Amino acid sequence: MIPERGVSYYGVMLRDRAALDFQEMADHGCNAVLLAVSEFDWWFWRRNVAGLIEEAHERGLRAYVDLWGWGKTLAGEPPSLFLMRETEHRQVAASGKTYHAACLNHGGFREFLVENIKLIASETDLDGFFWDEPHYANWHEEDWACRCPICRGLYWEETGGEMPAELTREVIDFREGRAVGFLRELSQTVKDADPSLDVIACLLPTQSPLISITDWERIAEIPEIDVLATDPYWFHQGMGREEGLAFLREMGGKGVELARRHGKRSQLWLQAFNVPAGREEELAEGVAVIDELGTDSVFAWPYRAGEGSILESGDARAAWEAIGRGFRGAAG
Repeated sequence: MIPERGVSYYGVMLRDRAALDFQEMADHGCNAVLLAVSEFDWWFWRRNVAGLIEEAHERGLRAYVDLWGWGKTLAGEPPSLFLMRETEHRQVAASGKTYHAACLNHGGFREFLVENIKLIASETDLDGFFWDEPHYANWHEEDWACRCPICRGLYWEETGGEMPAELTREVIDFREGRAVGFLRELSQTVKDADPSLDVIACLLPTQSPLISITDWERIAEIPEIDVLATDPYWFHQGMGREEGLAFLREMGGKGVELARRHGKRSQLWLQAFNVPAGREEELAEGVAVIDELGTDSVFAWPYRAGEGSILESGDARAAWEAIGRGFRGAAG
């Protein structure tokens, strides 16, 4: 049995329309929903965000908020209003190229996040916040970030030396330490606003130093974080069924064990987007693996397997039904 089962949800901000989707989620075995709220959503639909959370609760769903794509330092497809307004807060690559992502060490960006976290906590009845794959920009390539003036100044203060253009061990440690501090500050902000709110940190299942956080232990040690999550998406990495489920078991098991050791809850994510047609049953099998691992929470991204969007699965309806079979089977 998996106590909590949910999906991410976005694109609908009208309460009566969302109510139909929330009921469908419940019928598919969900008892939670992650509202992916972009900067635009919060600016434009602010009052309705609170309404969607109320509606989710009325349908028996716990409701969490994901700062979806905020600053492009937290994961997500939406553009960032902050980046549109603030051109000097961006991450800079080792080569000197400017990336379209806010520097997590810039005071202005941190203040922007802290202010809005406080507002969301005070103006809605959410159950918690979700930190989605915090990362440095362009982590798929060797031209690493961030080497902006702020980061170089902080590096000098911490090490007494100039930040090199090479990704040395000292630079890796500095970047990771700053990313951990970033998550600690956001998590403390949540707990200061309302200690009852859950804080969930979702880490990418990679050991690449380009990403920022490879030592999960440091995140598990943050006292304000309640749930340790990861998302071993095997379709995204071109894995076949056996390799993919083994990857889920390996990385999922690592996350579950670490969470238990630190007295935290665990959460594992399934990739329900861009699922190749004919492989939908692997989603139900994935739920079974997650259940075997003794995970506290399972979520799938996104609702209805991305139907009609750029993330649409090959057979979105079949993928959504497979998730439902898996979730209902894990409901106990």
